[in-house]
Amino acid sequence: MPAIPSPQPFWIGPNTAFVLAIFGVLGIYCEFIWPGRLIPGLLGAAALAVGSYYLYRLSPSRLSVVLISAAALLFMAECLWKTFFIAGALGTTALAAGFCTMFRNPPWIVAGLAIPVCSMFGAVTCFLCYAARTARASKWADVDGK
Repeated sequence: MPAIPSPQPFWIGPNTAFVLAIFGVLGIYCEFIWPGRLIPGLLGAAALAVGSYYLYRLSPSRLSVVLISAAALLFMAECLWKTFFIAGALGTTALAAGFCTMFRNPPWIVAGLAIPVCSMFGAVTCFLCYAARTARASKWADVDGK
């Protein structure tokens, strides 16, 4: 009789790696917002590295890598130009689609987890991009020295 493989513990798998990667990027965001604090940046970089490594080990599809890269470019466009949140919404959609289609074989990233987490991540990113653009636009310099 063949041996039945034991199930993996709940903390090991693509869902946990996905959440680690997203929280890692949010930790790096916190370091950018409050520079000089060491803990959020270090923990964020470590979580992003560990999550990305374990997602990579499960061999993601090319389509998902392209969608996640497109999402990163759209989020950068949202930060740099006034796109009226269109690039942010498209980036959020591309990010969720990329993580939902990441693996061809089980175990997959559960869509019930990927869509809300990507939506939250997209909302935070769009808000921070809007705040940064507003701060840059309202910044003035005292050139005359008065």
